Amino acid sequence: MTESSPKVDFNDEVNELKKEKFARGILDLLTPIVQEMDSRIVAVKSSQTELNKEIERLLAELQLFNEAAEVPPIQSSLQKLINARKRLAATNQTLKIVYDRVERIYNQLNKGTGSNII
Repeated sequence: MTESSPKVDFNDEVNELKKEKFARGILDLLTPIVQEMDSRIVAVKSSQTELNKEIERLLAELQLFNEAAEVPPIQSSLQKLINARKRLAATNQTLKIVYDRVERIYNQLNKGTGSNII
């Protein structure tokens, strides 16, 4: 009976090593993907911020122009910009949710395999 105890311990160690190797493989596979997504999300977020600033600037200019001149009405253009701003805000909100999810996945990957792997 004492002979089976070391065998069980050896099997447990082998299984644990297999689990760790599998976890490292998954981490090695997913880490570049998550990092790529993270960098692209940051770039999109930056672009969205620039686009939002430009829309705000154009909207302010058009409103000044609309108030100051008796030229053809530009109300439809103003409405389009206002709608674009609303869609941009919704897209930014979705982008933030996706970014938060990617961050949680990345953190879970780091926690799940131990910090000594990365």
